[in-house]
Amino acid sequence: MSWLQIASIAFAFLSPVALWAVHRRHPHPRLERCFAGFYVALLIAVFLAGPLQNYFAGGLNFAALLPMHLCDWALVVVVVALLRRSPVCFELAYFWGLCGTLQALFTPAITPEMDQWRLVVFFVDHATIVASVLFLILVGGMRPRTLWNVLLWSEIYLLTALTVNAWIDGNYGFLSHPPSTASMLDLFSKTHWLYVVEINGVALLFFAVLYVPWMVADRLAARRKISA
Repeated sequence: MSWLQIASIAFAFLSPVALWAVHRRHPHPRLERCFAGFYVALLIAVFLAGPLQNYFAGGLNFAALLPMHLCDWALVVVVVALLRRSPVCFELAYFWGLCGTLQALFTPAITPEMDQWRLVVFFVDHATIVASVLFLILVGGMRPRTLWNVLLWSEIYLLTALTVNAWIDGNYGFLSHPPSTASMLDLFSKTHWLYVVEINGVALLFFAVLYVPWMVADRLAARRKISA
């Protein structure tokens, strides 16, 4: 792991814990909004950094700049969740962020020729999404209450990304082929339709695993209420 990757992982997990500790000492809504605004500012900055970098490097490549990676969608919903405390947006950010974005932090799809600025943008983007989700749980008191929203919107993303990939011959969501770097996707089928089915199935399995702790907590709470 590079120092940048290690620092990003540390930021993803330690910054929300640090903000939670501060907020616990000084529980004020204005302070919570300031913390949320800090994450929102970082996310907007990295969202705009990509097009600006491409522009100054020689022009905008429309096909490469479409916000069609799953992490792009996760960024949008987590910003809305930070600003509006939307339960649906939080649920999408929780599952997409902790299943997809977190995995990208540990197994980043980056190539050796990627310049330092792009690396910084990549890691800050992914680390801040994960940190924001944990912040909303620890400080905002939010939690996923159902799997149905993420199941529906994940299928919408899948169909949209497949359509865009076919249109521009792209690889958004790595739905056309695995990245050039080693990842779990290398274990999937070489037959395209089966490869897509496997990605979808494994993602849904991961979503279910992430939901199990909350489901168990709900059932234990219900039992305690009945026995009280």
